[in-house]
Amino acid sequence: MELKIFKGILEKKDFEKINNFFTNINTAWFYQPKMITASKNDDRGFFSHALFNDNQITSDAYKLILPLLEKLNAGPLINIRANLNIKSDKQYQSEFHNDYTYDESLTAIYYLNKCNGYTEFDNMDRTKVYSEPNKLAIFNCKLKHRMVSQTDINRRILININFFPK
Repeated sequence: MELKIFKGILEKKDFEKINNFFTNINTAWFYQPKMITASKNDDRGFFSHALFNDNQITSDAYKLILPLLEKLNAGPLINIRANLNIKSDKQYQSEFHNDYTYDESLTAIYYLNKCNGYTEFDNMDRTKVYSEPNKLAIFNCKLKHRMVSQTDINRRILININFFPK
């Protein structure tokens, strides 16, 4: 599957439920010291909130993203995690990476807020997908991509979903 981008993928009420959960002061975020686990480079890390991992639901927020999973026509899930990046003075990026290398597996990145941060893809055009509320990028898990941080707002929040299609 090539990179596909959808704006306004969910109905407003479904988007607002997800956004309200992840922007709520009581939502637990956990610091991850590396963006790319196998990376040998130092990076700033990020905060995460796991929704699905090791074949089990790990957060009550999972039920909030069911409309998104339906839109994706998601079959067996691999991993679902919300990511939160903190504002930086200048933009930095993670290394290019792929999330998984399973044949036929897909990655979906669902953006919750607008900022000047983006996801850059290691394709012919070096496509950049900027963070915008209720936007979805979907692509083969083998397509290398990287996070480029934001400098304009305090938090960049997105949900990363790895799955097999039905």
